[in-house]
Amino acid sequence: MALKNLEAEMRMQDARDMYAEGVRLMDAGDWRDGAEKGWLAVRNATVALVLEVTGVDNSTNRNINAGLRKLAQTRGSEYAVLRDRWAKFIHYLHSEAFYDGVYTDDLPELMRDVADYIRRAEELAG
Repeated sequence: MALKNLEAEMRMQDARDMYAEGVRLMDAGDWRDGAEKGWLAVRNATVALVLEVTGVDNSTNRNINAGLRKLAQTRGSEYAVLRDRWAKFIHYLHSEAFYDGVYTDDLPELMRDVADYIRRAEELAG
């Protein structure tokens, strides 16, 4: 499904590409960089969602989170679920795995959850 906003569609495609690269890196044993690619996939899918729905291009994590929070407040529970998942990904994939170098046994499961997050963000954007 293609999004109407060209920039949003490009961000969503980048999210898919980042996810694929993250999986490739993790399969090659580079879980730290793989986790960061997973985080970037979540980030880009969220930017695409917010841009497609609101028309606002948020470029920082704080602004992306604010845009997602506003959607959760105005559009309801499905967006609130995504916001909770966003917080989980930023904490575990970006902060703990990538920056702190902490590997946890559920990291592969978190990466699989990234694919579901991207699909759901695209559905809500479309």
